[in-house]
Amino acid sequence: MALIFDQINGGAQTHVLIIGVGGYRYLSGGIEEQVQNYERVGILKQLSSPPKSALAFRDHLLEIENDQQKGFVKSLGSIELLISPSPNDPNPGSDGEQFEPANFANVSQAYNDWKQRCDNHVDNVAIFFFSGHGVEKKDHYLLTEDFGANPNNPWLMGSFTFNKTRSAFHSCQASTQCFFIDSCRKINADMLQSDLPDIPLDVPSLTTPDCKHDLTMKAAAHNEAAYGPKKKPSFFTQSIIKALQGYAADKRGGQWAVNTGDIATQIHKILRMVKSTEGYKQRCVYSASEPSGIITFSKAPPAHLSVACDPAEATNVSKLKCKALEGETEFTEDPKPESWELDMIAGYYTLQTESQSDEFNNGETLALVRALTNEKINCSRNE
Repeated sequence: MALIFDQINGGAQTHVLIIGVGGYRYLSGGIEEQVQNYERVGILKQLSSPPKSALAFRDHLLEIENDQQKGFVKSLGSIELLISPSPNDPNPGSDGEQFEPANFANVSQAYNDWKQRCDNHVDNVAIFFFSGHGVEKKDHYLLTEDFGANPNNPWLMGSFTFNKTRSAFHSCQASTQCFFIDSCRKINADMLQSDLPDIPLDVPSLTTPDCKHDLTMKAAAHNEAAYGPKKKPSFFTQSIIKALQGYAADKRGGQWAVNTGDIATQIHKILRMVKSTEGYKQRCVYSASEPSGIITFSKAPPAHLSVACDPAEATNVSKLKCKALEGETEFTEDPKPESWELDMIAGYYTLQTESQSDEFNNGETLALVRALTNEKINCSRNE
């Protein structure tokens, strides 16, 4: 068992399973590399981003647990962690940190244990996170560390079908279920010509209804790739973490919170912000049902404001003054070529422009800044 956090109390809690596969021992560059019979399998390489993604996700959940300003709607009960480091980055964690490998046997056992923990209370929150290689045919195959051990059938005992596994987990009585899948969904000619084994981690029941609060998110659309920088968390993982930090938060009934629906509706805006200097190739997909709270905040959370003048040309010759209606927050920004991109605390702000050109008038607006907010300030031309 790779249980790295255990505060299980029998009540309604949040239980988490995190899997990060960067090292594939039988694939190209692996520590036991084998010649693969399937051409496209042979070109799959080692990955340095997934272990970093898994650890970043773990670290953020632990930060929430220890934060005085925010917390889980249902207290954190457990985190189980499996990591297979890439040979190119053998120590992705802190100095001397050791991990249970994310091979098929360990993944299968960890899933079973996690499901049992989630199944002990109807108000539990179940969170599943996977980062690593993925390919797709009729189902989405997620590859474990030992994928390719049998070159004649690399899928056998080295991968599992995610869609059926997800469907099977609906039988768990935890009413809130979140699955974050940070992997590619490419398909190739070898797969189209082959009848692949169908091996889910669990057996779905055709009579089981979906859970009440579902959020299932994939980092890539069908036949598309997921992206991440080397030896750093992926763009999708960074976006999920920012969502939990408050960039997907909204205020309901006097309390700021992040719920499953907020994450779903904000993820592409957050991804564009995370990848603002990288271009925007990635499309996430998700299924979501009735929203359910995940994180609450005792104070206003962080938010991002993108604001520009109308007409746009006035932005480049205007200063921006932001003043919070509550508190003492007040600051001024110099002119920008296209827009002001501001990380700030959520709340109401007056936004005023001061034109440095006789061509444009000054403008002012009142804005509720929450999550990722876009605003335009009317700075009409002088006649």
